[in-house]
Amino acid sequence: MRRRVALIVLAFTFACAAPPPPASAPEPPPAETPQTPAGEVAIGTVRVTASTLNVRAEPSTTAESIAQVRKGDRLTLIAAGDEWMKVRMDDGAIGWVAKQHVSREGSPSAAATARPRRAPAGCQPDRNYSFATTPTPSFTENGAHGVVTVEANVDKNGVVQSTRVISNTTGDESLAVIAEHEITKTRFVPPIRNCAQKAFIFTYKRSF
Repeated sequence: MRRRVALIVLAFTFACAAPPPPASAPEPPPAETPQTPAGEVAIGTVRVTASTLNVRAEPSTTAESIAQVRKGDRLTLIAAGDEWMKVRMDDGAIGWVAKQHVSREGSPSAAATARPRRAPAGCQPDRNYSFATTPTPSFTENGAHGVVTVEANVDKNGVVQSTRVISNTTGDESLAVIAEHEITKTRFVPPIRNCAQKAFIFTYKRSF
């Protein structure tokens, strides 16, 4: 009898010492959907019509030039204004270009089927600028070599009103003065937009 009682007590002890069943792991909280900030939406493309064109940080001729693009380059159009176009370049950088130096190619919705607007009678068709007199390089005995880049503001009559040296790799300021003098004496046939002659910016690169 005592042996039977001892076996029952021993079995009860083992039963009490058994570990509890593992608790079920809590379900992970649902992952939050990341919110993507709204980006710049493309409304079309433009093609550069000037030989070289500055892309500026702000829509102003005095704003910093963040890049230069060349004739034929295609840029993504973000916004269009009366004088400036907001564009995105191939590397993703966003800036502003003068409207008169680019040609709009259309929009993603392809308003290519839209009928072209007819110019009023007697109105000259749109055109780009051209030279009335070309820049005449001056000869110099200076041994410095390099390129001077000058930005010229040309009025609607094709006359250069002001100049600004953008870069000078020659290291000689007198050569920059020569380049500015050359472009100041140049005369242009101004571009026409919507029946009116327009002022524009011309970039002159002079090699020495």
